Amino acid sequence: MATVEPKSLYGVSPATPQEKYFTVSLSQGSWKDTADAGGGRVSPCVANDFATKPTTLAESLKVSRGNLRWKMMMESIGTRTNFRVINIVTTYASDAGDTPIGTLAFGLVFDNGDYIPTTGTDIAASSYSTKALWLKDKIGEALNADHTEKMTVYNPTSGAGLIQDTEVTVEAVHGTPGTIVSGITVTEVAGFDVNTAGQLASDTSLTYSAE
Repeated sequence: MATVEPKSLYGVSPATPQEKYFTVSLSQGSWKDTADAGGGRVSPCVANDFATKPTTLAESLKVSRGNLRWKMMMESIGTRTNFRVINIVTTYASDAGDTPIGTLAFGLVFDNGDYIPTTGTDIAASSYSTKALWLKDKIGEALNADHTEKMTVYNPTSGAGLIQDTEVTVEAVHGTPGTIVSGITVTEVAGFDVNTAGQLASDTSLTYSAE
């Protein structure tokens, strides 16, 4: 038996970087939903995405904090290589803006899996040795960080067009790093890689993390 690769028409080449696909699930029930800088959890949604917008500025700021953490998480994940996000699923108890997110799930497709390190120590001081756990650590770092950024925030009580530009501050989604880590699941999807002998190459992943 022989394998013939469709290089002529479809541009497949043994030199094509090996993409990697991971699924991510954030179970956020144990994370804070208070009205301080630690609340808001993490979500790609903004106030306009909800059928019923947040009813107070405090609730709207929670939504903004969640969205800011999403941005921080994306920046952290992309430290070593380009990627795209697919199949985002958010789970809320209702579609009202005052409702905290419960679970966030999405997929990550990386342009070159070789650039994803395999070893390090996470925010809960546990060592790891896989790409999936490195990604879990980068997510954990973003959700355990303090950050302030000016954002456009929906204000249901005042402001031109009920919108105001204000500085939004986030802190860790929980005071215990282990509780943050326990809510994060990252799984590599086996079989997504190219799978012919001519396309597969040795894994040359970095064996350290500079962060």
